[in-house]
Amino acid sequence: MNEFFKYSIRSAPAAQAETSNTLGTRFLNSLDTLNRIDPTLFTNWEIMDLPTSTSIPLAAARPRIGAIVEANITRDDHGKPSPHYGYSCVAFTDNAAKSRNVTLRIKAGGKDQGHISLETGSYRVAPDPSILTYPFFRAALLAINATWSPPWSCAQAFRVDYDEVPLFPGAPLFPYSRYHIPWIAYLSSPLAVEVRLPREILCENTPSGDLLMTATEDRLDPTNPEHLRRARLLAETLIARTGYTSK
Repeated sequence: MNEFFKYSIRSAPAAQAETSNTLGTRFLNSLDTLNRIDPTLFTNWEIMDLPTSTSIPLAAARPRIGAIVEANITRDDHGKPSPHYGYSCVAFTDNAAKSRNVTLRIKAGGKDQGHISLETGSYRVAPDPSILTYPFFRAALLAINATWSPPWSCAQAFRVDYDEVPLFPGAPLFPYSRYHIPWIAYLSSPLAVEVRLPREILCENTPSGDLLMTATEDRLDPTNPEHLRRARLLAETLIARTGYTSK
């Protein structure tokens, strides 16, 4: 079990049938937008060709991204394409330091709701603390939102036992959900109507009525009682507004 917390961004684009070419274009747009946030971090992208379990440098993948995404279509237990469940798009940065690697995973383009994750660090390798900043995660979350227009998204901290053991002595157990321990949370305008939160939660409204909520502008520390209390407020808001259930 990892003792450190992993930090990521998670979202779920609405169900929307798309062609592999359209989806591939949006995927490339996500990578290019992230690159503009930090060209030193979001660099050396490798695109996964899932059927062959190999990767292709972004420059080589770019002109044939539609075909790559088409090959990554979801398949049933018999290996037959299941477009109803969409396509997978996966890219990772091939940095020398594994702690500075980032992976973008997108499942979209089908009639079922998809999912998006932007993960920092690598398996059993803690992410570099220098990238675990509020400005970085805020910018990356907004960049993903701009391309995929999800109903909700959040930057979150995760550890496998966060809902099973107190995160500090005397702490109540944190509720399990797909939002895990939220740091920054976003709700689209239909879900953000009349949301009311305490003053310590930084709330920002966009011109279109979307809502961005922040537990802390410092790095979220789940072992900090005040940070955890605010994160719980965000988790409860996301759960209530999206109708989430773990069952």
